[in-house]
Amino acid sequence: MTAPLRLLTIGFSHYCEKARWALDHAGLDYVEEDHVPMLHWAANRRVGAEKRTVPVLVAPRGVLGESSEIVRFADEALPPARRLFPEEPAARAEVEAWVELFDRSLGPATRRGMYSLLLHDTRRSRELLASTGAAWERRVVRLLFPVFRALMVQGMKVKPGPSARSIARVDEIFAQVGERLADGRRYLAAGRFTAADLTFAALAGAALVPPQYGFVFPPVEQLPAEAAAWVVRLRATPAGQFALRLYAEERPRVRAQGRSDLG
Repeated sequence: MTAPLRLLTIGFSHYCEKARWALDHAGLDYVEEDHVPMLHWAANRRVGAEKRTVPVLVAPRGVLGESSEIVRFADEALPPARRLFPEEPAARAEVEAWVELFDRSLGPATRRGMYSLLLHDTRRSRELLASTGAAWERRVVRLLFPVFRALMVQGMKVKPGPSARSIARVDEIFAQVGERLADGRRYLAAGRFTAADLTFAALAGAALVPPQYGFVFPPVEQLPAEAAAWVVRLRATPAGQFALRLYAEERPRVRAQGRSDLG
């Protein structure tokens, strides 16, 4: 009997949402093992992941440790017409270029931008970090939250200069996506839903908090005022509206078989 796929995540991570969405799109069942940030490192070591980052997918062929690698793995379960990476060379190259831009720039920028607007609010950011992971992990992060916050600020450079540049970078990429869509097209490339669209929507999800996201975020009105204002502003842009439409029309139900509590 084949062991089920295991997806190691930080539940609210947008890169993990990208992998989750791809597995759901392909109709693959999996067990999600979610963790508190930094406490996921031990789980990565246990499964033999080469890096500390998540998502990590434990599959029959081995351990996959990059979100786009997991998307390609999921694609193999689909007929060519539904694959997120098209087979036609020109279309595939265009999709891959968008994915690289979003992975390299949008993902880090939305993460740092949102943390910069959240981490100053002790109560809300503590509860966000304690909303994922096994029960013991949640207890640890609540008890040692100042340590976790300090490590996150240092590790992700959540400081005024870098944070302002990240927020500006999100605006630049949203504008670039908006320009691409200005001719009325419904998708970024290939005339259909591809990895370019999924990657944009998933990695923008950290700044848009759509209701169909594969992890339950608090309502926007419960975010700190500056964070809520950022969400509302981005949602109103053409790119934000595009991502929200993709969530409404293209995001399948989450197929994860519960969460595996590692104790």
